[in-house]
Amino acid sequence: MFKSIYMKLFVSYLSLFLIIILIISFFMLNIVYREFTLQAEQNLENAGTRTNALMERYYNNEITRVELNSWINAMSYISNIKIYILNPDTSSLSVSDNDGNLDVNVQILSDITEIMNGTIIKRMNPIKLSSEDEVVYMGMPLEYNNQISGVILLFTPMTELNNISREVMSTMFGIIGITALISALAILRSSIRISEPIVEISNYAIDIGRGREVPDIEINSKDEIGHLARSFNIMKREINVAEQMRKDIVANVSHELRTPLTSIIGFLKGILDGVIKPEDEKKYLKIAYDEAERLKGLTQEIVDVAKLESGSMKLSKEKFNLNNMCKDVKIELEGMIKEKGLNFIYEEKTKGIEIVADKDKIRQVLINVINNSFKFTEKGYIKLILSKKDKNAMIQIEDTGIGIKKDKISYLFNKFYTANEYGNATSGAGLRSKYCKEHCRYAQRYYKDW
Repeated sequence: MFKSIYMKLFVSYLSLFLIIILIISFFMLNIVYREFTLQAEQNLENAGTRTNALMERYYNNEITRVELNSWINAMSYISNIKIYILNPDTSSLSVSDNDGNLDVNVQILSDITEIMNGTIIKRMNPIKLSSEDEVVYMGMPLEYNNQISGVILLFTPMTELNNISREVMSTMFGIIGITALISALAILRSSIRISEPIVEISNYAIDIGRGREVPDIEINSKDEIGHLARSFNIMKREINVAEQMRKDIVANVSHELRTPLTSIIGFLKGILDGVIKPEDEKKYLKIAYDEAERLKGLTQEIVDVAKLESGSMKLSKEKFNLNNMCKDVKIELEGMIKEKGLNFIYEEKTKGIEIVADKDKIRQVLINVINNSFKFTEKGYIKLILSKKDKNAMIQIEDTGIGIKKDKISYLFNKFYTANEYGNATSGAGLRSKYCKEHCRYAQRYYKDW
């Protein structure tokens, strides 16, 4: 039930909200109770002071006993306080009710003893006397002529406070219920807003994993969910590009492998079947051998790309003269380039450049790049430029070939790139572009003197 992010968010937010509301309600109820208790305490104290003043007038014969009881009863009725005026032996001098009975328990007897010693007693924790409601009470000494002549006990019932508490609790629970309902709806909407895009992205990810086409996720928010959706759309497009490239490389590699194999099989079959004359066998065996060598080179390129991607390519670094290596490459490729009617220019701007690198790999990358220039240049020249900038050696290949469209240059080192996808026709599987990029990346990492 609580495994979905939607339910987890909903239950977590709602629980947290209800806990906060209950805590606030608890403190508010305590505040109401404390304020009412303080007010009750103040009323008891004021009633006790007035009672003491009436008793002084009674002792001074300013009012009669009947008048005294009338005043006390009136004050008791108005303030909802029962007032007892007791002698030191707890016999009643005056009382605010008709029956005059007082349930003198052990606690009150103990308090009376302290009051007779001049202490004012305040008991604001509710107690129960006989069958009456719970009450709080205050006791103070009855003073006349600076002497303690008795005890004044004042009781006020907690009925009003209990009623107020019940009303407050009822009101607060109503508010909590309404607020919880509104909050639940708001949290529900918020949880759905957060969880639905995540579920949608998750389902789309599963579809992509199964090779299905999925549309872009349209979430326009600028928060983390929106960022996740935009990132997912970018990832989806990159996966689609990579998948298309994978299909292209499979098709291209299949074609590249099939062509030499067809030639080799055809020539060998011709020799075995006697179709090729004996005097021509050597010639066609040489062609078959060359095709086998080309096939070997192609498979080696595939292996090299796999090694580079897996990080298992081992470099055999050594210190060598880069100028001499570039001259050797020029000598090796010059004949092939001149046969096509192209000029091969070698420009050496800096002499004596020494680097530490895998010489064979650097040489292979350089030959691959020059071969690409050779493939796409029909007239003009190919220029090899060697220079040094700061502490870095720099090799540049310049040609007068057809080049590549400017808006497609960013695709140049894409995995298994072939130019026919981006504007200019070419053949090949894109292995060399991939190989050159990966090896240059290794060179940048390891060859600090470049």
